[in-house]
Formats: sequence, C-alpha cells, structure tokens
Amino acid sequence: MDDCISFRCMPRLILTCLFFYIVNGQTYTDMNTLYTDIFTSLQKSFLPNADFSTALNVTLKLYLVAIVRFDEVDKTVDVSTGIQLTWADAGLSWNPSSYGNAEFIIVRHTDVWTPKIVLVNSVETYESVGKNYDVLVTIYYNGTVVIANGDVMSATCTANVYKFPFDSQTCDLNFVVWGISATNINLIADSNPVDLSFYRPNSDWSLESYTGESIIWNGYSNFKMTFTVKRAPLYYNIVVACPTLFFSLLNPLVFLFPIDSGDRIGLSTTILLSYAIFLTMVRLAVPATSNPMMLLLVMMIVTIIYSGIIVAVTIFTSSLYHRDPKPKK
Repeated sequence: MDDCISFRCMPRLILTCLFFYIVNGQTYTDMNTLYTDIFTSLQKSFLPNADFSTALNVTLKLYLVAIVRFDEVDKTVDVSTGIQLTWADAGLSWNPSSYGNAEFIIVRHTDVWTPKIVLVNSVETYESVGKNYDVLVTIYYNGTVVIANGDVMSATCTANVYKFPFDSQTCDLNFVVWGISATNINLIADSNPVDLSFYRPNSDWSLESYTGESIIWNGYSNFKMTFTVKRAPLYYNIVVACPTLFFSLLNPLVFLFPIDSGDRIGLSTTILLSYAIFLTMVRLAVPATSNPMMLLLVMMIVTIIYSGIIVAVTIFTSSLYHRDPKPKK
C-alpha cells in the first residue's frame, strides 16, 4: 500500500522539483546588475563588429502578413510585413552563471545599435522600417541580438494588365541598410527567408509564389523578396466580360427581323445605346491604363464599333428597301 501511495505521489514530486528548478532563476537584482554592467560602457554609435576587416553579417527574415492593395494605374502595391534581424554585437556578452543564469535580456531598441533597414522601391519616404514604433530587442548572453519590427509598406510594382481579368502580377520588395555599403554590412537571407505563418489571404489576389534572396546592388547588400499574385476573375467576368460577350452576340440578331417590320433600326440602336450606357457604368471596374492595353478593352472597343456598323448597315438596307423603285419625272 505504501509503495502504491509513493508511486501515485511520484508525478507530484517531480513537478514540485521542476517548479523549484524553474523559479530558482534570476531575480530583479540579477537583471538590474546585468543591465548596469552591460550598458555602462556600451558604445552604440558605431558598428558593433568584432573584426572590422570583414563585414558585419545581419540575417534577415521577412514575415509576409497580408497583401493589402494593388493599384494597376498607380503601379503600386501595399503589403503588411514583419522583418526579423539577427546579428552578433561584440560589446554585448556575459556569463549567465554570474547573473542568476540569465541567458537573455529584453530592452528597448534605442539602448543598442540597430541597422536602419529601408525599402528602396518605396512609394513614399525612405524611412527606417518600424521607425515610429517602440520596438523591443532581445539580447542573448553570447552577444546575439534579435529585433523584429514591421509596417504596412507601399512599393512600386510594374503592372501588366494585358490578360485582365486573368492576369498575374510580379512585384519586388528591396531592402538595404541605409547608408552602409556591402563592405561593412552584409545582409544574409535566413534559411527560411519568407515566412507565411501570419499570412492572411486577400479576397482579390491570391499568392502564387514567393522567393527571398540576398544580392549585391550598386555596392550595397540587398535583400530582395519577389512574389507573384493572381487576380480573382469571377467578379470581373460577371460584371464586364460576360455582358460584353452577350452584346457582341446580340448585335447580329437584328437581321432576323423582317426588313419590312421596321424593328431592325430600333433594336440595333437600342443595343448600341445600352452598351454605351454599360461602358459608363463599368469604367471604374476596369484598370484605366494603356501601357499595355488590355485585351478585354480591345474587345469592348471592337464591340461598340461593331454595334455602330450594324446600325449604319441596318439604316442603309432599310432605306434601300423602302426606296421608290419608280424614278421621279
């Protein structure tokens, strides 16, 4: 019976020992002493590189959160992203056993040196990513520094709407450390450079593919993220493409009416005016760009020209039919 009771109590005893092991860590005094010892003589005005004969390696990982908006006319894309940077600071290291086994400390980003990451193909200003936010930094005992920030960014993106609404668009996000060349800082893509753990799908655009890589661009180390999005065509098919096809098929039907009925001119004119009114209604749904001109717009122009020709032919044939065959004396 005693052995049974001891066996039942064993898990509780193990959990109790683990609890005391976990809580027997650093105290406020340990963390305060650690903070004082580290930041009293820390210089954050220059690169924290241990060897200035080589570039400081900064690992970048991009979290794609959402594709907010894509504007074909302005050729811009708005994306919500998060960026994680990791590097080794030569002035930040300690022995955990001297500070209650504290292996890391979390401080404000203004307390340490941080790289100024800028989106090169930004539509607006060249400001540091997350500049307006009070970002926290995690510092590990071996000198590894990790910072994560992000923002909703507007980038330029060349659009090709020739196959609208069945088009796909490919855009780039180019990041550099502003003002520091590749000889001093080397941006390295993470083993998983683009992470979709927090990605939220867009109702109008679906993410088809994405890549992330480090390149040298004009003497600067650049992290380039390339992604391809595909438009959801259902709305445009129902609102624009199907009515245009319907009007183009309806036009020749006017010739099924007997020429002496007098309805040919009325129906052909009604179709032409209806399509003209339809174009004014859907013009906001169609991208207003001509470089290149989309195939659907060419089809719409041909349809309205075709309707105008049918009206002219109908009027001409009706005038010939009703013309008096006897010449006037």
